[in-house]
Amino acid sequence: MAASKERPEFQGRDVLLVDAVIESGVTQDFLLRRIGESKPRSLRPAVLLDKPSRRHVALEPDYFGFQTASNQLWTGYGLAAANGTGRNANTWCRWWSEAARQAGAVFQKKR
Repeated sequence: MAASKERPEFQGRDVLLVDAVIESGVTQDFLLRRIGESKPRSLRPAVLLDKPSRRHVALEPDYFGFQTASNQLWTGYGLAAANGTGRNANTWCRWWSEAARQAGAVFQKKR
């Protein structure tokens, strides 16, 4: 079966762009601009974890679950480190430091 080259129809619809984490915002900004070309009635970003201190573009999510000023890596509830560590944790966890993360150190639960 050939892959469809048709784009989803967003014109006149309310669109909620959902993502897990927003740091630099570059990817989300690109997607919002691209989807916006289809003239949706409304277009709003939603994110589970917002890291505004890491932002490279002027973008603020309309909805977020958690906001942190920390540059630390957060894992748990499906979010994982680059090596997959922490994905299945049933709690929020954060890495102590970049050096500890690279060494595979045990992560800390958010209190």
